[in-house]
Amino acid sequence: MPEPRLSELIEAALAADSIEALHSVCSRAAALYGYDHFIYGARFPSSLTRPFMLVISGHPDEWRERYQAEDYIQLDPAVRHSVNHVRPARWSELFDSPEYGPEDLAVLHEAAAFGLVTGTCLPVRGSRGEVGLLSFSSGRRGTPVERDIRASQPALFMFSSYVHEAVCGLLDHGALPYRPASLTARERECLLWAAEGKTAWETDAILGVSERTVVFHLNNAARKLDVTSRQQAVARAIAQGLIAPQLA
Repeated sequence: MPEPRLSELIEAALAADSIEALHSVCSRAAALYGYDHFIYGARFPSSLTRPFMLVISGHPDEWRERYQAEDYIQLDPAVRHSVNHVRPARWSELFDSPEYGPEDLAVLHEAAAFGLVTGTCLPVRGSRGEVGLLSFSSGRRGTPVERDIRASQPALFMFSSYVHEAVCGLLDHGALPYRPASLTARERECLLWAAEGKTAWETDAILGVSERTVVFHLNNAARKLDVTSRQQAVARAIAQGLIAPQLA
């Protein structure tokens, strides 16, 4: 059973009705577990080349401006770890990893000058292809701090999932500028068989509907996904987690 303070944070995250409310909850989590700063960031696959990006930042403004101006997201070891792994990692572990070179680690060194000395990155994943992280950082360093970070990781890793769930809820209710496409069950079925290489004629035999009906559903799906071809519709539906391998 989660500890009381974690349970309260989870309840507050799920009750948040705006990004500002979620920012406040994450700030509380940082303070309760002994951190100075936090940041949440996620990539939503609205498009393979132009995904929707959402950031809830508790970092110093000066560092955020520097980070964006230098496009550090391409180098940041915390971001790259969260894209390529699902386990949490302390920043001290990233320094010891052979995955990152001097140019990558220079981002963490520079962050320290802005008060982000050490911390933890907590990868998040969503059911519709979202990839992101919730990261907490401290302005202190040393063995006691590393011990505290290690101790807080399990609770904050659980908390990160609820923060992401809350963000997805805001998206679904139109509180943010990106809203995932919503397909009917028949539209998803038609796209699924199109992804398997089936023609509309073959799909009508599988589903027991007319070829014209299959084409109608595929065209509707393409319109909802804001694409112009069947191939694009399949690619975007897969990217957004709208179609996936069947369980049985």
